[in-house]
Amino acid sequence: MARITFNLDELVGILISNKLLPGEIIRARVKGERIHFVIRTNSFVLPFIPASLRYLSFDNNSAIFELNIVGGHVSKAMGWLSQVLKINIPEYMKLEYPKISIDVDKLLKKKNIRGVRVKDIFFKDSEFTIVTCSI
Repeated sequence: MARITFNLDELVGILISNKLLPGEIIRARVKGERIHFVIRTNSFVLPFIPASLRYLSFDNNSAIFELNIVGGHVSKAMGWLSQVLKINIPEYMKLEYPKISIDVDKLLKKKNIRGVRVKDIFFKDSEFTIVTCSI
């Protein structure tokens, strides 16, 4: 068993350097306990959607996050978002607005990481602690 601890800034750095974010996610930055970013839609009507993400829990091998679309046109943005990102969301991610879940086993398998399993994820005082175990 191992414990890996890192803060949100380090998480954003890990996600970017390992290309774990969909290409439509740009300008990711941390503010408080949220990750703020912009979703590029390639649409003339709504080319960019400002959003933020907050960690909620780890349940049934999935990390659950809350997605918040910034601005007053949430329903319009969600219509465009569902059309644009349905095809481009990686198979280990699932979007059911306002929640995004990431199947950690599928993510590790996709990235060819073997012999380890994520047992739990805690978020306290702006730090993630991931508890792993061997398979």
